[in-house]
Amino acid sequence: MLVAPGKKQDTTSELSDASTSESETSTSVGSSAWLAASAIGPGLFVCLADTDAGCLIVAAQSGARWGYSLLPLQVLLIPVLFLAQELTVRLGIHTGQGHTACIRQHFGPAWAWFACVLLVIECFFAMMSEMSGIAAVGELWGLSRSLATLLSASTVIAVVLFCNYAQIEVIGVVFGLFELVFVLTMFLMHPSPSDVFWGSLEFHSEPAYMKLVAANIGAVIMPWMVYFQQSAVVARGLSTSKDLTRERTQTLVGSVLTQLVMIGALVTLAAAHSASKNKDLEDVHGIVKALSPVLGEWVSKVFVSLGFLGGSICAAFVVSLAAAWALCEAMGWDTAGSLDEPPLKRPHFYSCFLAVIIIGIIVLLTGVNVVKLNVFVELLDGVLMPFAVGFLFLLATGDALPAEVRVVGCHKWLLAFLFGTCSALSVCSACYSLVSSE
Repeated sequence: MLVAPGKKQDTTSELSDASTSESETSTSVGSSAWLAASAIGPGLFVCLADTDAGCLIVAAQSGARWGYSLLPLQVLLIPVLFLAQELTVRLGIHTGQGHTACIRQHFGPAWAWFACVLLVIECFFAMMSEMSGIAAVGELWGLSRSLATLLSASTVIAVVLFCNYAQIEVIGVVFGLFELVFVLTMFLMHPSPSDVFWGSLEFHSEPAYMKLVAANIGAVIMPWMVYFQQSAVVARGLSTSKDLTRERTQTLVGSVLTQLVMIGALVTLAAAHSASKNKDLEDVHGIVKALSPVLGEWVSKVFVSLGFLGGSICAAFVVSLAAAWALCEAMGWDTAGSLDEPPLKRPHFYSCFLAVIIIGIIVLLTGVNVVKLNVFVELLDGVLMPFAVGFLFLLATGDALPAEVRVVGCHKWLLAFLFGTCSALSVCSACYSLVSSE
């Protein structure tokens, strides 16, 4: 069932002799819930969260400064994203454990804490990135950064405290779908097909370009996505072969959608800056300003606001919950039903969740450059990605999975090649960009 019982509801049956009409109503409701569950799940939720404020900034910066040259990379990363997230589905369904719990069981507490600490550091910066995206939207409409940040954080906290996991998932997906406005803007900008084709064949060797290569890879394969989806699969109670098939399908759809949004943002800004390339975006206002000549200032503000607000709030749920699940799993605590129980019954889980948000807000309010922060966060994701996909690969190809679903043969070597190539490219690009500073 999609809508799980509320955190304060009792699931015990009160009547044992339901009438025929009640049975028919129950069947109808059950069918509707099954259809809804087929459309919404952890795979779609986490993939929409993938295109957060940081990703949108990176895609916009890529298009504004380097035109269409990074467009092929966005397409090539679709199968890589799907193959990585599909492994979390297998592990979650067949082990009944979150990612950190799996690492703890098969590699020991020390490695679990190592992976957890890296994740939590990343989540602190990622939460700053999400809140900065929302704050930037607030500033577009005249709100102060502090007020916009506090309002958004309060919204995320209230939803998590008063809703169960299934309800959080639906709310997150609804917000995440707002990002599709960038697909619309891509067509409204009317980019020249010939410019897109020839521009996509260009390559640059400048450090700034290589930094964005690393940032784009980091923007697609984020470690917190791996941790979240596996724990979310467990939280949803997915355990059957039908669940596995449905969740794989959602993950594939989500992988295509999130990259389509990235492509939309990149092409939109590339088309807007076609007459004046090599111009960095100073802030989110710069995106609005770039779109205004074609779309008008008010429409540009609305579209940019919807995209950034939706992506940031969706990702804020995922980032904060991924960190909370990981910390609790590293300590050996059961987290499967945490979001379906009130905070007083799960104080450790909710304390971890609140800490990630509050610390991120405090640091953000000290004042940082939004664009530089988001590019740095995606760059950090790229550097940390090898650790996330490394553990994921070892678990999926080892004895953590039953022999019948374990990744072996050509599939195993394909994953090794793709993960190894993306990791090496991401880390080397990041190191080159840092050493060869502009």
